[in-house]
Amino acid sequence: MYRAALASARNVAALQGCTGNAGRGVASGLAVHPTGGIPPFTASAVVAAAALAAALTATAAGRPKQQQRWGSGLETRAEEAQTSFDAWAESLLASSPEIAEEVPCIDLASRTRELSGSVGFIFQTLFGKGKIERIRMWRCQPPAPPPEGLGVDEVPGVTELWVLLELGDELCGHPEFIHGGFLSALFDELFGWCAGMEREALGEKSAKVFTANLDVNYRRPVPKSSSYLVKCRVEKVVRQKKVYTSGGLFSSSGLLLTESTSLYVLTGLSQASRNRTAADRLPAPA
Repeated sequence: MYRAALASARNVAALQGCTGNAGRGVASGLAVHPTGGIPPFTASAVVAAAALAAALTATAAGRPKQQQRWGSGLETRAEEAQTSFDAWAESLLASSPEIAEEVPCIDLASRTRELSGSVGFIFQTLFGKGKIERIRMWRCQPPAPPPEGLGVDEVPGVTELWVLLELGDELCGHPEFIHGGFLSALFDELFGWCAGMEREALGEKSAKVFTANLDVNYRRPVPKSSSYLVKCRVEKVVRQKKVYTSGGLFSSSGLLLTESTSLYVLTGLSQASRNRTAADRLPAPA
């Protein structure tokens, strides 16, 4: 890509009548001072630099869009109409019959803090102006079983959550974009809520839930100061203790920006749960 730019600079240098070392210096975009020091800009150098910049701009403009993908987030943000948090929430409630109930996640997180004395990272430390500014969580009807089928010791999950978030401008990694580490922590938190609800469905309220694996794919940059919808669900439970989840973060236009999967492990299960088979969790035939 630089050959065309260099050729343009050489052509300008030739038109300016540059010769010798000075001519060669301008042709490469640098003016060479006879004493070896850094010289002041000459008219020829300025013209050559302008030609170099123009050639590089033209070359960049001709690149395939795949090579400009990190800039596409800003373009997407400018092109998409930003839906307000309240309007989006109202739209979801009006058009999504799968929503069963709202979960008061902030109140529940505050109650956990009172009981444990520990401050939650996502819903407390990172909740506030410039960070997670607003949030609403809904529990949905049980999701459909995985399309690939289930094994002998596997049962379909019964938990699905939709979480609407308004993110501020203090969670950035790259300028203008939300930090990837925050997105990973967000998925880990929300998957943990899913696994905790699945634990209750198993009748194991006292069991502890731990993350065993978390995989995140950053498909597109996530612009700051915008609202997003996270959909996460329990795909299946294996041997009554391994909870597999999946989820995605979507823009207001429905564009998938980040996706993730995870494995959670339940520890401290009761003897009754350990003896329970997968068939015990399946619904009775009609």
